[in-house]
Amino acid sequence: MFETNLARIKELAEQKERENWDFRTHLKGCDIEPEEIDAIVHQLYAQVSSKIDCGACGNCCRELSAALEASDIERMAEAEHLTSAEFERKYLNKTDEPGRFLIRQKPCPFLDGTVCRHYKSRPESCSEFPFLHKPDFTTRTIMLLWNLPLCPIIYNVYELLKQEVAELEMLRRGAKEANLDRRQP
Repeated sequence: MFETNLARIKELAEQKERENWDFRTHLKGCDIEPEEIDAIVHQLYAQVSSKIDCGACGNCCRELSAALEASDIERMAEAEHLTSAEFERKYLNKTDEPGRFLIRQKPCPFLDGTVCRHYKSRPESCSEFPFLHKPDFTTRTIMLLWNLPLCPIIYNVYELLKQEVAELEMLRRGAKEANLDRRQP
């Protein structure tokens, strides 16, 4: 069973903070290829996200600030019946990255209960969260650890990933040792 209680996830994330950072370091230096780690993460994400309903949670919309690009602003402005400039003035802060903005209010002003009231036109960063389906997992682990206490899917995938990596490394160590034993007279 997966952990979905947000208070418990936050508590466990705090208890395991050192362990989680150590595992991040381990992932970057282990003998498992980044593409193989991606495949494991993608499989775990599919497994966990099929059992945890983001629409029943909405914690990311309460705790994080969505990043918007120009195309997101146009869609959201239209959904709000505003011009892009009006939408920007009313809802956004500029970032250091040109053409990128953050929703300034927390929780997100478009959150209706636990779901975006403009779900079909929501920003790309919202539709892609928690980004576990993307490649190059090991290059994005700092963001993952920042979001781990806030998202049941991230928390559960990371916990399962620790187990999967440990099992895979143990199997490979056993295979290596068996090969060495066969070579000895």
